[in-house]
Amino acid sequence: MAMGSALARLGGYPFEVRYSSGTSERARVLADIAADAYAYFSRLFSGFKPNIAVIVASPADWESRQPYGLPFFNDDDGQIRPGIVVMPASRGDFWIAMGEDLRETSPEGYAKVLATYPDGAGHFDLQPFFDLVTIHELGHAFEVLGDRRMPTYWLGEIFANLCLHAFIAMKQPDSLSTLEVLPTVGAQSTHLEDWMRVRGFTTLEELEVHYTGGDDPMSPLNYVWFQYRWQRIAAAMFNADGEDGLVRFWDCFHANDRLNPGQVTATSLIPLLRTEVSETLSRAVQDW
Repeated sequence: MAMGSALARLGGYPFEVRYSSGTSERARVLADIAADAYAYFSRLFSGFKPNIAVIVASPADWESRQPYGLPFFNDDDGQIRPGIVVMPASRGDFWIAMGEDLRETSPEGYAKVLATYPDGAGHFDLQPFFDLVTIHELGHAFEVLGDRRMPTYWLGEIFANLCLHAFIAMKQPDSLSTLEVLPTVGAQSTHLEDWMRVRGFTTLEELEVHYTGGDDPMSPLNYVWFQYRWQRIAAAMFNADGEDGLVRFWDCFHANDRLNPGQVTATSLIPLLRTEVSETLSRAVQDW
């Protein structure tokens, strides 16, 4: 049975919305966020409207190799729509692990996390941040279903992060601190950097090999370490290029596969990114 097919429906949106029992309030919050971003991206991306479902799932209905709490987009065959954006209905142990990871590696930064994402009881609650990640996953829906097939995994992630940052900066600027504090703390933690370089995968080439699993998959927290840095790259790109940079990113990669993914390297992409997408992005890849 396809994920979400047995769940309740929530009408009134430009895409299908499904939700687990007892989560209708959370489903409406996330569907509202997605609907605003859906309209924004459709305007930017030549009126394209991907055929998707947004699924808000409790732990019992979560079907993914991703840990509960880490949102994802899926376009595998047999879904209830060509693409699904799957969001957690509640906090999960994975969020706690992220915060504890920063508490150990960046005590000063952890204090900023507590101040930005308080739970009212002296701890943190990352739900406001992950609510915004709905927009990142929606960016993947526009990328993949719009036949903008990025030649590397990491390029697709940076595109989705740029979608997220552009929407928040243009439409919900009051949420910029919610979006930026967590990845800024993570990206600036020298102890986390040192820990990853000893025990994790850190190069873009390693990501391509270990991101999807295989014999030696990277840990979810290792993946988050990449995301911290990619989100900061997206912020720098938007500050330098604005919405035009996002549109150029969208326009640069088309379904006709102008690049052979099997032969693409980070170094080989730098000239294309510099001339057709963003000098800021090409420099970040060069300096990675």
